[in-house]
Amino acid sequence: MRLRSFRSVLDECVAALQQGETLQSCLDRYPRQATRLRPLLTLAQQVGRTPPVVPRLAAQRTSWELVRQRAAQMRRGRRRIAIQASWLRPIAIAAAVFGAVIAAGGATAYAAQDSLPDSPLYRVKLVSEEVRLLVVFDDADKADLLLDQSQERTDEIMALLQQGKPVPANVLGALKNRDERAADILANQPGETELLARSLQQSQAQETLLLALWNDVSQSARDDYAEAVAALHNTRLRGSGTAVTIAPDDLAHGVLDISGTIEPVAEEVWRVGGVEVRVDRRTFDADLLEPGRTARIIAARGSDGRLLALNLAAFDPGPIPGALVSGAVEEVSDDQVLIGGQWIGLTPDTLLKLKLTRGQRVQIAVSSQDGRAVAAEIESGEDGPASSPSLAYEGTVRGKVSAADQTNEWNIGGLAFVITPATLIDAQAGPIQEGARARVEAITTGEGLVAQRVTVLAVKTDENSVHLSGVFQGSNEGRWLVSGMAVEVQEGEEAPTVGSLVTVSAERAGGRTFARQVDIVERPGDATVHLEGVLAAMDGHKWTVGFTPIELTDKTKLFGEPITGVRVLVWGQRGENGVLQAKHVRILDQRPIIKIN
Repeated sequence: MRLRSFRSVLDECVAALQQGETLQSCLDRYPRQATRLRPLLTLAQQVGRTPPVVPRLAAQRTSWELVRQRAAQMRRGRRRIAIQASWLRPIAIAAAVFGAVIAAGGATAYAAQDSLPDSPLYRVKLVSEEVRLLVVFDDADKADLLLDQSQERTDEIMALLQQGKPVPANVLGALKNRDERAADILANQPGETELLARSLQQSQAQETLLLALWNDVSQSARDDYAEAVAALHNTRLRGSGTAVTIAPDDLAHGVLDISGTIEPVAEEVWRVGGVEVRVDRRTFDADLLEPGRTARIIAARGSDGRLLALNLAAFDPGPIPGALVSGAVEEVSDDQVLIGGQWIGLTPDTLLKLKLTRGQRVQIAVSSQDGRAVAAEIESGEDGPASSPSLAYEGTVRGKVSAADQTNEWNIGGLAFVITPATLIDAQAGPIQEGARARVEAITTGEGLVAQRVTVLAVKTDENSVHLSGVFQGSNEGRWLVSGMAVEVQEGEEAPTVGSLVTVSAERAGGRTFARQVDIVERPGDATVHLEGVLAAMDGHKWTVGFTPIELTDKTKLFGEPITGVRVLVWGQRGENGVLQAKHVRILDQRPIIKIN
């Protein structure tokens, strides 16, 4: 669970005071922090009642000139004669900076405290944090404050994600700076066990967050991203007593998320789902690896293309593995969201990439927590089928595949898919190799078909047989355009409404795709829910997919043989009884990939 920083508690109380709540009620809500909160909240009340001061231009110039002179003296190594005692130096520097900030406009400095990294005031916010640090003389208190400021960076990143904005370099650099300084202080404070534990736990939570955000980091911030992740990982290594470290260069080309059966190749080299990964003392929980078992590994991709496992994120899927649910939000509260008649819990660990509102289409990665369905990650879904360029395509892997290159192409079902550091690889059903059957979820960009996820299927079929689902974009002389892909349909096949979601069973020959069977899954305006997960239970027409109960009716179109433990795709709508009623069900596997207890 993510730690609640003192800064976030303080911000909440300040906001409560501004809304009319009393000081005492805030202190009663957080009794453990009451001693630290009281003077700061009292000051906040006083500042709020103080009218803004507009300084004279001459005063601003004089104050900033003092700061520049002092900075120049420090660069030249000179000492101010007026201040002899070394312990007074931080106070003098802080006073000069603080005076300049106040002279330049105290209201601006105060307003900057709520600024985000994309705001011009963000630099003022970081400077004011440094001023606070200059007047803290106890090392433990300084480390505590640095950890608070580091957690503030996490809150800022989450706020940017909820606004749909990329993560910039400045917040990553500031996070790295605060964490490293706190770790350096605590390295010489072995008695501060509580702070040490907080530092390690916070570093782990922040690293987990950043490893999930490679695709959300702005292109110009990739170097800062690598430095921040390396710093967090090294803080954890040092805290565990491990002397080795990783370098930013080890993350030069991002990260790879891969799940699959593990097998040893050589000393400190394992194959996960057919992909070779180095596993050594820099890998957390490396001792849990056993041949033949299933693991999910987050690996760093270095400048040389080699993969280094950072974390063993999961080990053997549970009895009810995760699922993906896409649809419109029906209801939302502080700790739950309702989609397709199913309540999904929200926790402090939920990676929420947007602000939830009713009617909004979202995609939720659902996991299990104490037997309860909770959201691991929530991101924006399509506003409607017509706006989605995504293509889901099933075919046979042809030729050599590799995950070592930064960017390369895999041939699946006769199409070339670009594999990037952001591509998720699920090889639980078997290794990703030539001859394997795979499902690719891709989007069309200037680079071509860019794979977002590749899933190996437990199925055998004709090499030329393919299956695809996507958005119908129009037709011309017997050819349909489905999410950018040309499909030749049988004569007389009636075209659906543009914007409809369709599935197509087809064959590839001579570089062309010939449809054998077409099915319309969703028409524009339909309130359809899309569910992807493992078939966990069957009781007649009542199934459980992932954590979601569904009902099959006499109108349900079923493709494939249902067996518990196989993965399925479901499109449906919420029925009058509140249960998701399936309109279209596709079985992805021919044998179970998960053993259901």
